[in-house]
Amino acid sequence: MSQPKPKESLHGEMCPICAKGHLQLVCANYEFNPQDEPAVDVPDVWVERCDQCGERFFPAETSRYLEEFIAEKAEQLTPDELERIRENLGVDQTQMSEILGLGEKTYHRWEKGTQFPSRSMCYYIRVLAQFPEASEWLRERGWRRSNRVAQVVSALTFEDQFPDLVKTRGGQRGRITTGTFVVNPARGLSRVAFALK
Repeated sequence: MSQPKPKESLHGEMCPICAKGHLQLVCANYEFNPQDEPAVDVPDVWVERCDQCGERFFPAETSRYLEEFIAEKAEQLTPDELERIRENLGVDQTQMSEILGLGEKTYHRWEKGTQFPSRSMCYYIRVLAQFPEASEWLRERGWRRSNRVAQVVSALTFEDQFPDLVKTRGGQRGRITTGTFVVNPARGLSRVAFALK
């Protein structure tokens, strides 16, 4: 797979960086180094390079080519694929970020192409695309329904959970009196800790 020569170029234009040299359309190798992922070498891409300072610029066609090449090699999703998956799930970018547990604007940056999701996140998003019901479970934070602490607290009253504590009467040292009952806070905390394991 090699990139065709771009139809539109800034060849011969003044370099916007050094304002001394001129841009030349040349074929060069490009290395993409994503964070926490292996580097991807892209051979023979067309770039506009300044003949004085060496600064490189990518024509629009080269940017699209790089995006597709890197996505295929690194098993990443392209911005277009990310947008299509999100739309198929029927959510906006902010909602998609929330579903995935990301920052509010992260998915927006991925769709725009200014940042890229990791390979593992791409696997995760592919699972959501294949099983849309999982995205609904994530959106509703379904694991909270099966949270042991929430179930114990909602199912039982304090008296049900700790009957020996509420039966204790008297004003002995180190105990807290609540109405007609006396509660030992140290025993109560240890019981809560073991009850929730």
